[in-house]
Amino acid sequence: MAAPPAADAASGKQRRPQRVQQVLEYLQSHPMTVTSLPMQYDADPTVPLPDCIAGLQPADVLPAGSSSSSSSSSSSSSTGREHMARVIAGLLYVACGGLDAAHNLVTPLCWGSWTPYAGNPIASSPAAAEAAYVHALIHRQEGQCIGEFGSGFSNANYWYRAAGQHPINAALLTEARKLAAGDAAAEAHVAKHGSSWVPSKFVGLCSEVAERRDPQLLKFREGVMAAELLLLLDYCYQQL
Repeated sequence: MAAPPAADAASGKQRRPQRVQQVLEYLQSHPMTVTSLPMQYDADPTVPLPDCIAGLQPADVLPAGSSSSSSSSSSSSSTGREHMARVIAGLLYVACGGLDAAHNLVTPLCWGSWTPYAGNPIASSPAAAEAAYVHALIHRQEGQCIGEFGSGFSNANYWYRAAGQHPINAALLTEARKLAAGDAAAEAHVAKHGSSWVPSKFVGLCSEVAERRDPQLLKFREGVMAAELLLLLDYCYQQL
């Protein structure tokens, strides 16, 4: 699948409801950064969250006039919207530091077993690839912390593989090249990807930055994360 064209990305932006816009405005002054956040792996996490994201539900991210239970839609398309809304809400939670809240939303869509924090799996979800992508972002933010299956960075690579070659990857590589221009270290990193974005290489960079806190690479890494967030967000809205 090809990355969505610019016109489609603009369409995705237009579909964002006000609550989502408020979260994105918050992220402009509080961007995602290199971090290692411990997770609770609990059904009712107690992590303090910004007011803009606290209590966010999947229904809150649906475009105006859209409903996951609309009687005019087929059962399959209604299910698809419901699942994609979970993914969108999870993505926003990740960006605001709510790793457990995000984890509880997306795990049933992409993990085939019951968990004590997210309950029963949801088989054959049409949003499984996007849920796996957000799952990767969760554990990338978990970083050096040890979770259920080793470090967050290691677990992130598992979930990126589960997500597969996602349609936003080509556009993300283009954005990374723009962000790296003029910075020798960032340009060297992007060159390692070759002609296709390789998420595991970026996870490796995140691990390196977490240890060395290089200010230039930190700035590049934050720029890539911001671009990735918006590309995935708009792609998900295009699927609603």
